[in-house]
Amino acid sequence: MGGDFLQLLGRTDLLDRQAKLLLVISTLFAMSTALSNTFVNVYLWRIKSDYAVIGYFNLFHYLAMAAAFVLGGKLAKNVDRVVAIRLGVLIHALFYLTVLWLGKSSAQYIAGLGIFLGIGAGFFWLAFNVLYFEITNRDNRDIFNGVDGLLTSGAGIVAPVFSGWLITRLNDLVGYRIIFAVSFAIFAIAVGVSLFLKRRDARGQYRLDRIFRLSARRGGHWFWVSLAMVAQGVREGVFVFLIGLLIFVMTDNELILGSFATVSSFVSLVAFFVVGRALKKRWRNTFMVVGAGLLGVVVLPFVFKAGTLQLFILGVGAALFYPMYYVPLTSKVFDVIGESQKTAKLRVEYVVTRELALNVGRVASIALFLIVVSRTTEVDHLKWILFAVGFAQVFAALFMRRVHVVPVEDRSA
Repeated sequence: MGGDFLQLLGRTDLLDRQAKLLLVISTLFAMSTALSNTFVNVYLWRIKSDYAVIGYFNLFHYLAMAAAFVLGGKLAKNVDRVVAIRLGVLIHALFYLTVLWLGKSSAQYIAGLGIFLGIGAGFFWLAFNVLYFEITNRDNRDIFNGVDGLLTSGAGIVAPVFSGWLITRLNDLVGYRIIFAVSFAIFAIAVGVSLFLKRRDARGQYRLDRIFRLSARRGGHWFWVSLAMVAQGVREGVFVFLIGLLIFVMTDNELILGSFATVSSFVSLVAFFVVGRALKKRWRNTFMVVGAGLLGVVVLPFVFKAGTLQLFILGVGAALFYPMYYVPLTSKVFDVIGESQKTAKLRVEYVVTRELALNVGRVASIALFLIVVSRTTEVDHLKWILFAVGFAQVFAALFMRRVHVVPVEDRSA
């Protein structure tokens, strides 16, 4: 029955057992973060209502994440990427255990908690992306991305509204503690599932310097990819937390926030399904540019009127159009890494530099947020941050249009 369902998503028969295990880990990860990540920032806000606290938490998160990418890359290259992904999931589990232990004192340890979560995220996403590259290929990469987006969106449908309902039913942050405990348990299950992934030893020197030089070589594929990732990071840095936080600030109700996340996840699920079925390699650039443009357009209603309805339109609209932009962009980036046997041998280094470029954009975005909130905390002023970063992905799409990957085996054709 599960196989029949997956067949609705397209040629999922092109995905082997290892790819499906990676999808399970990704879904468990998404389920746990859907339960808790939406509410971590709100939890800190409940303890201390200060935008700067939230900003610094995310800033330390992204800075530690960047450092973890470099260290995780060395681990993945010289030891085993499966060990790196297990460490990432385990550190996430320990993060929620730490928040449970600290309780209301959590706001006093913003830097430490941000660093803790950032290290876990760095290890997880570095290893996940390397494994994704190794387990998929040009023929099934779009399919994997579509299925992954569909399953992770599905995981996010029930979890946030359940979390919001539970939090509003219980007093004195008890609901938060329960969902953080459940997240800890789900991450523990994900660690167990990761034991079934095959060990993947790496060989060769860890040559980050070589890929850094490629990033600086104007006109090359990795130059444009790096610029695109910085632009993508600028969008992600603020959007990841600010929309949800503003919804809570404007409504003071976790159930409304959870319902928003659930509706957004459902819309995203449908969008990933459609994109996964419809996207062809020859249409990648068109999907990317149109999707990026529409992601900017949905910001405009909130700019004209900073109300709750307009914020919902922004969030749900972003969920609708993001897959159209994200799926082809991700596939193209990893096609560059797999352009030849020579580039594929440096896949770990390519993934590390990709993630570092993303984090440069994220840190820049958070820095902008911190500068603004040091001067004003009025929603009518904060909306301009969303406007400023809301079109960043258009630059990412335009940069990626300059990348034309021709596999080595096709160049003589």
